[in-house]
Amino acid sequence: MVLRNWQRNGLRIVAFLLVLLMLVLAAGHYLMPQSNRYLEGYTAGGILGEDFDTIDVLVLGDSNAAQGIAPMKWYDEHGITGYTYAAGWLSMYNIYYRLFQIYEEQNPKVVVLCTAPAYSKKSSETYMQSAVGDIADELLPLLRFHDNWKYLTPDNLFTEKDYSWRDVNKGYTPITDVAGRPNTDYMYDTGASEPIPFLVKWYMQRILQLCAEHDSEVLLVTVPAAVGWNLARHNGIAAFAEENGVPYLDFNMPKTNPGIDWATDTADGGTHLNWLGAQKVTEALGGYLMAHYDLTDHRGTAGYESWDSDAQTYRDQRSTIDQKVCENASLV
Repeated sequence: MVLRNWQRNGLRIVAFLLVLLMLVLAAGHYLMPQSNRYLEGYTAGGILGEDFDTIDVLVLGDSNAAQGIAPMKWYDEHGITGYTYAAGWLSMYNIYYRLFQIYEEQNPKVVVLCTAPAYSKKSSETYMQSAVGDIADELLPLLRFHDNWKYLTPDNLFTEKDYSWRDVNKGYTPITDVAGRPNTDYMYDTGASEPIPFLVKWYMQRILQLCAEHDSEVLLVTVPAAVGWNLARHNGIAAFAEENGVPYLDFNMPKTNPGIDWATDTADGGTHLNWLGAQKVTEALGGYLMAHYDLTDHRGTAGYESWDSDAQTYRDQRSTIDQKVCENASLV
């Protein structure tokens, strides 16, 4: 069979694109961080160091979750194994693709999907620009890790990556700074509802479907944020929750607010929680989890010795953190 010129040219183009794709994927692999400690801006990457199938509650979100939900408190008090996989500006697109990766090693009974990423985007971007950029970053690691070229050396270029690091705080970042704001009513009723952007909503539904395929129950949660959250956004998420038949807890609402005092419980004037605020939210969420899901107390059982050790480290550092944040609060 003799190929025509346009067919030969087409094959050359396809071959070139395949080789280019292989090179892009290979470059992305080599540019990935050498350690999971630096895989994210916070400590989300530590989940890759946890033993296979040991996480019962997986929290997914952005910086609000990373500074607002402390899973080791659950283990210390109830024996619940949880992890907060969260980082600054993590979008629903990022979360969907990262969840695929997490399911390769973990099979959580409950996935807590924090809602702030449903409306978050950088001010310089449109929602479509944010979507295109984040999806491309997930599908092509070269884009996500392109800045790491500066850390490559002849010694580590072909060294096997070490993703065994474990985070004692299970993805939570303790913040002891205190920068308060007045306890004003930021959830006042305007009668409005802010719809979730179409593509974001579609990815949220894909997240629900992915969780269902792995028999994980989903709980939507909004971490308190006096800056960046309002009743219109609550109404948008509540409508999504009702439409998709999933429970929703908004800790900004009067009936579920765990007693956040914005004069002392925030590190930056109401955008994020500090240690004091995170303790309140984590306590309230832990109580809900214990009451509504069949979760096992793993304390002192075989296979969870590292968790017991981490719990002791958590207890040892807790008093120091308590003292530091209380000192900072007294200066406000």
